[in-house]
Amino acid sequence: MGKDKLEAEALRGRPKKDKDKLSKSINLKLAPEDYTIVQRKALKVGLTATQYAREMTLNGGVKSRFTLEELDLIRKLSGIANNLNQLAKRANQAGFYEIENEVIPMLNWIKTILNDR
Repeated sequence: MGKDKLEAEALRGRPKKDKDKLSKSINLKLAPEDYTIVQRKALKVGLTATQYAREMTLNGGVKSRFTLEELDLIRKLSGIANNLNQLAKRANQAGFYEIENEVIPMLNWIKTILNDR
């Protein structure tokens, strides 16, 4: 076989993983109440209990992901931003006093969303 064919055969299949496999374990026993606390904290940041424990052990903390509540708030604020941009465009075209009755309820809605947290 030629050199090119040997190199092509070497490239077949799934690429090798760069990172070492997780092959070592540390057994940790927890009281049911403590395990529930770990599960709750892990769920809050979007990890499994095992991933949460690994991050806490290796890094001393966990980088928090957005909670469902925060994602919902971001979605709502994004929608409000679109509405505000439309109102700003109309205010520039027609004048602020022409759309005042639309702006005031929008501002109250923003305050409500931000104060619900």
